Amino acid sequence: MRVNFVACQLFALFAAFWFRLYLSPGKTSPDVRHAFATIFGIYFVIFCFGWYSVHLFVLVLMCYGIMVTASISNIHRYSFFVAMGYLTICHISRIYIFHYGILTTDFSG
Repeated sequence: MRVNFVACQLFALFAAFWFRLYLSPGKTSPDVRHAFATIFGIYFVIFCFGWYSVHLFVLVLMCYGIMVTASISNIHRYSFFVAMGYLTICHISRIYIFHYGILTTDFSG
């Protein structure tokens, strides 16, 4: 998994140069740029973390739900507590339910 992570980092650097040259704001619309970044981001997460990426997508969707529904003055509080609570639960379940000490890349790092 560590090799996947390093490979994604290197590929992302090269993709950033390509993105800047061929998808610059003057050449393409923001929708195309956002779609490209979203698709590559999802691919990188799945490639790096495998089935653990489901946890990241769940966390993102929960925080997005908070952003849509909560008042502006409380979004940061709710998002912080939901994210920290979810990651704490994931860490505890990794230690006690799954085998602790297995050398894998942890998605919550």
